[in-house]
Amino acid sequence: MTMFSSLWFSPAIVTGTNTANASSTSNVAAHTFSGQSLGAADGSRIIAVAVGVGFNAPQDGTLDSVTVGGTSLTKRVGAVMQLSEENFRAEIWSGSVTSGTTADIVVTLSEAIGTSRGVAISVHSLVGAVAAAPDVTATDNDVGGSSDPLELDVNTQDGGYVIGCGVSFKVAPNVGAWSGLTELTDAMTGNVAQTAANYSPASNETPRTITLTFTLGSNGQAGVAASWFPA
Repeated sequence: MTMFSSLWFSPAIVTGTNTANASSTSNVAAHTFSGQSLGAADGSRIIAVAVGVGFNAPQDGTLDSVTVGGTSLTKRVGAVMQLSEENFRAEIWSGSVTSGTTADIVVTLSEAIGTSRGVAISVHSLVGAVAAAPDVTATDNDVGGSSDPLELDVNTQDGGYVIGCGVSFKVAPNVGAWSGLTELTDAMTGNVAQTAANYSPASNETPRTITLTFTLGSNGQAGVAASWFPA
């Protein structure tokens, strides 16, 4: 008699979820978003926070740190659009946060944002075969009266996860329209349009075409995308 045995292997996968979105227009340097959902605790969990910020002076304002329940995340990608007296930034930060289902998220800037500006966050839980840092990222920006889409193409892998984030300097009701990602949120923080999006790939693409167009155009805009592959 010949015996046969079969081994079945589940493919590696990253389970990515948008767990919270929030915004602030307080004219301060440290913005605390209290009690934000992180999803279920997991020993493999990576928390990624997409952040958009607009400064109405100073031109050289920066995003200095992002913490989740006191745990510091690492900046993975950032894009900036600068005008003569102000600047607008889109960034993605991530790191290992294995415990807790909710936490205060604190975004600390180099200086207060000034009037008619703000900060927005989009929080994501990544669980499974996943590393803290994305495998590939993309950035784009432009200055001055443009309606051209931001091009944020990234490579993807089956079972991975993609996050996008963008900002535009234009009065309401300006909103972001995404192609290649699923729009999650739009917010106006003062005169800054903020948007975030995600995607869970079911195939490999080199690259996946991703664009972000703001409906009213822009006096300046910046966007980023980050793609995680199954580890």
